[in-house]
Amino acid sequence: MAKSSKPRAGARPPAVKRKVTEIENSSDPAEALRAADQAWLKAYQEKDAVKAAGFYADQGAMLAPNAPLLTGKEALAKFIAKSFEMRDYHITWRPNKIEVAQSAELGYTSGTYEMSFRQPSGRLFLDKGKYLMVWRKQAGGAWKVLFDMSNSDLPAEKRR
Repeated sequence: MAKSSKPRAGARPPAVKRKVTEIENSSDPAEALRAADQAWLKAYQEKDAVKAAGFYADQGAMLAPNAPLLTGKEALAKFIAKSFEMRDYHITWRPNKIEVAQSAELGYTSGTYEMSFRQPSGRLFLDKGKYLMVWRKQAGGAWKVLFDMSNSDLPAEKRR
């Protein structure tokens, strides 16, 4: 007699962990984009500059405030690594909007961020603001950042 694949009444189904690659290939492109965004944030919080830069497309660009345009993974990895060297560096972001084009090839995330670090003087620098990321779905299904743009909500004199 074959075993039934149905769980018995009251039994809890086994926990299922979905890998990021499974989510990237999800039938819901917005869900896949959200997962990529969360994995990217994790790389930042782990202070892994190479992994964080790996979320950019080959010619991805960062349009950071008060800084020149950064293009390409090598330049981005160097910039990110320098950020991670700052004492007590911490960043978090929360997307409040995730949209994917009907073609499912381009998407964007926008939301808010908070960042802090200790300046060389020991003074704590706090910033919060908003961001917009433009993403492109790659041939293998992974989402990569084309443009990373952010700006502060704080007046310039408060950010010094």
